[in-house]
Amino acid sequence: MKEIFKIGLAPMAGYTDHIMRSISLKWGADFIFTEMLSVDGILLNDRATTKLLPKAPCRVQLFGNEPLKFLQAYERIADLVTWIDVNAGCPVKKVTRKGSGSALLQQLEKLVAIIALLKERVEKPVSVKIRLGWNDNRVLEIVSKLIDAGPDAIFIHGRTTKQKYTGKADWEAIARAANLCHEHGISVFGSGDLFTPEDVKKIYDNYPVDGVIIARGAIGNPWIFQQSKTLIETGTYRKLTAIERLSAFAEHLLLLLKEKGIDKGIKESRKFFVGYTRNIPNAAKMRNQYMRLKTIDDIKKFLIFHGIDIKRMESVN
Repeated sequence: MKEIFKIGLAPMAGYTDHIMRSISLKWGADFIFTEMLSVDGILLNDRATTKLLPKAPCRVQLFGNEPLKFLQAYERIADLVTWIDVNAGCPVKKVTRKGSGSALLQQLEKLVAIIALLKERVEKPVSVKIRLGWNDNRVLEIVSKLIDAGPDAIFIHGRTTKQKYTGKADWEAIARAANLCHEHGISVFGSGDLFTPEDVKKIYDNYPVDGVIIARGAIGNPWIFQQSKTLIETGTYRKLTAIERLSAFAEHLLLLLKEKGIDKGIKESRKFFVGYTRNIPNAAKMRNQYMRLKTIDDIKKFLIFHGIDIKRMESVN
């Protein structure tokens, strides 16, 4: 295995809370990121943003559009940060219309200024997450500008903002950017269309990136990290049985219930259940049934019916 090739969990709004992060580490992720945090939210002590702060130091992704606010926000939460990532890749309108996220790809001077200020004033690693461009692929132009700011790494999603998550990720474009960045000692991690260990191995075998970050492919599928490493190292890997997948879901559910309460925990578990049941027999029927469950007793009966030991959930009412 390439000495520097690493497989991490990408930041995803609404998903990569501390529960998903801890589960991903358990299953072999080399590093994890928080959900993207608003610099304005941090500075205003916004309640919603405060809830997203990590419980233990880890890599943090920030979004905003003013260089000084990035620095001030970092200083507020410095003890919780091991690495800062600047979000210049989010394509969601409520973020881009305020000049943040991938809108910064249209304001490269400002994006460079954000990174340069953080690199000058912060002793921890600083990276940036980008897309190939706004409407068109301009990734070489973008990284050429970013190189001047000297980020420790660049994370590249292989689509434009216009594409959002449609079409296929352009890994050839990521490779060209990686080659350019490597000339200046900057690491590049790719992202896009990584849903199976085979997808990750294909990138390892064919593209000059230093690693990958897995986003949607890790939702309800945390073993993708270890399976990918095993496939790269040995040429094969063991797939989990349906019972093992459902048992892993039950563990995730229990953490959600303890952390967020019964009603919210059950509600949030539904978006993960889809991933945990992917490709197992009768998955569609199981999902349809689970989405209708509203009480702990109903969920316990459902899990027992499918052969899952729910003794640890007995204390949850």
